[in-house]
Amino acid sequence: MSTSTPKIAIIGAGPVGLMLAAILHHRGTKCTIFERETSATVRAQGGTLDIHAETGQRAIAAAGLLTAFKKLSRPEGEATRVVKKDGTVLLDENEQQQQDSKDLQNGQEEEDGRGRPEIDRKDLKDLLIAALPESTIRWGKGISSVKSVPGTQRWMLEFMERDSNTEDSDSGPYDLVLGADGAWSRIRPLLTDVRPLYSGVTALDVWILPEQLAARPEVSAFIGEGSCMMFSEDRFLSLQRHSDGSARAYAMVRTNREIGMEVLDANALLGLEDNEEEARDAVLAMTEQPTLRPLYMLPVGHRWEPRPGLSLLGDAAHVMTPFAGVGVNVGMMDALELAEGIAAYVEQQEEKGEEGLAQMLRKYEEGMFERSRKDAALTASMMEIEFCEDGAEKVVEVMTGGEPPA
Repeated sequence: MSTSTPKIAIIGAGPVGLMLAAILHHRGTKCTIFERETSATVRAQGGTLDIHAETGQRAIAAAGLLTAFKKLSRPEGEATRVVKKDGTVLLDENEQQQQDSKDLQNGQEEEDGRGRPEIDRKDLKDLLIAALPESTIRWGKGISSVKSVPGTQRWMLEFMERDSNTEDSDSGPYDLVLGADGAWSRIRPLLTDVRPLYSGVTALDVWILPEQLAARPEVSAFIGEGSCMMFSEDRFLSLQRHSDGSARAYAMVRTNREIGMEVLDANALLGLEDNEEEARDAVLAMTEQPTLRPLYMLPVGHRWEPRPGLSLLGDAAHVMTPFAGVGVNVGMMDALELAEGIAAYVEQQEEKGEEGLAQMLRKYEEGMFERSRKDAALTASMMEIEFCEDGAEKVVEVMTGGEPPA
């Protein structure tokens, strides 16, 4: 290789891998993404993401995409309702959102809210994909293994299947192989034998289609413009609105074992019979795409010994549960900091060689370990309070300026 222009493979075309590639491209550094799925639309792309001003939006700005992001994002999606299981509303931000909209129409400045506008995962991925040269992403290229090149710090990729679209150069060798391939990363085992642990929480993920929601105004009102949350001991109900007019519910239960769909009864097991009528009706109106999702996490503070030419970002590095709403933002900061490190290495005029590249990765990982440890600890603490009998009161306290749990 030319010592200042490493050959880079990113494994995984989720938001974090795409974010890394978009920032590198904006800085003039080439890379290739390998993604097992055959296209960006081969399966449902999940729900809505809140992108924080101090983290995720910084990464988006570093890719030159902040203006485009703001056109796609939904500030109104920040509006949150927090409801006790008896129907008592402890917090409803929809009234403030409506007032902000009126102020904007009357020529007054738009409020920034908490600086965490929502964007559908699909819209975010589409934005990032459109910012990349078409040849950047190799769809349908699942990685079966990564092997070191003897006598070097470089790596070769082996694919699950080889076909006529596989270029000889796709296999490598690569100076950097960066795993952004999620909770069950194929790159992580090259760095650590630690695997994600079951968090004790399982979610029933179920949707209501746009036309169905339009026909149920009472369900729409219960959710509000953004999300609605209800808490009780060992139960957590979260409902979210999406940009296409659909909505989604995560009905979650904390258990001491993973449960299967065959034993899941949304009314009994999730405790809906104890909740007020509006909440029951909202959940039971949702009948589309039911999926059972056991939630996994890596241990808080998990880290590994550095290995030249290999690293992880996003869920591959620090998968956590969604209970602090920071996961994708942590990953996007990974992408930003790693891209900045690579770009600085490339832009450095002096000859650095493999050792300089290894030092860059070590510096990135040390910063990422410390930053993600704090977010993982916050997430674990929020999970505990959100499954308490008085979880609603505690969450409102945090949302209205109280100190987050230690």
